[in-house]
Amino acid sequence: MENRKVLFLDMDGTTLDDQKRISEKNLEALKRAAEHGCEVVIATGRTNTSAGRVRVSYGLEQIGCRYMIVYNGAAILDCETGRLLFTKTLPMEYAKALVDAARREDIYLHTYVEDSVLTERDDENLTVYLQRTGMKARIVPDLKEAITMSPYKMLAISVRNPDRLQMFKENQTAWTKGKVDMYFSSRDYLEMVSEGVSKGAALRMFCEWMGIPLENSVAAGDESNDLSMLKAAGVGCAVANAQTEVKQTADYVTEQDNNHSAIAEIVEKFVLPGMAF
Repeated sequence: MENRKVLFLDMDGTTLDDQKRISEKNLEALKRAAEHGCEVVIATGRTNTSAGRVRVSYGLEQIGCRYMIVYNGAAILDCETGRLLFTKTLPMEYAKALVDAARREDIYLHTYVEDSVLTERDDENLTVYLQRTGMKARIVPDLKEAITMSPYKMLAISVRNPDRLQMFKENQTAWTKGKVDMYFSSRDYLEMVSEGVSKGAALRMFCEWMGIPLENSVAAGDESNDLSMLKAAGVGCAVANAQTEVKQTADYVTEQDNNHSAIAEIVEKFVLPGMAF
């Protein structure tokens, strides 16, 4: 166990190129890593349905990618058994308070039910999100009434004026502290999860469960929601196209970007045998 390694992979902007594909070079490198006993773990803000589609579509399950961290760490899933290893949802009262806040500031907001987006606004933000993820939408007259279970996360989107999301986040600080964590997964996506939920926290839990020392973990990401994961890992890697803050936080910045198989570079340098951490 002490020699085992684990690789945590953000998807969008990191493992996936701008067309939402995994290159053959990346896939071959991940296959080699798995063959040498490395756990390959998806770590994404996506839902389990959306992430699962990526896992199957690009053959990650065939190379031994069994586990997924989804909803930015709000759930950890064993894809082989279908069992949720960990969940932490957003309390209903906070979810509904976020709906009220989004209404006041005219911000698009959605959450999820089963394999669909749940929202009361059918606008270009929803259209863009569905195009990017391939998910379905369920439009409801009142999102507060439609939320019947504590959600894993909520997502605010502003494709035309992303700066509004930063203002929205700042305007909620007074009441969200110690209750709701908010961070960006892209310039136009503001993620909202229960306090303490993050990819980094999920990484630590996973390593503890699997008996893999943290120093044997490698994480790759590009956006603000990846910061906690890069800090928690033995080696935190930012891809060349990552946000400036992510590059400044990382232990290593790749020469290649997400469109040129940055993950293969990380695997060769930090995962395969003979390559020291």
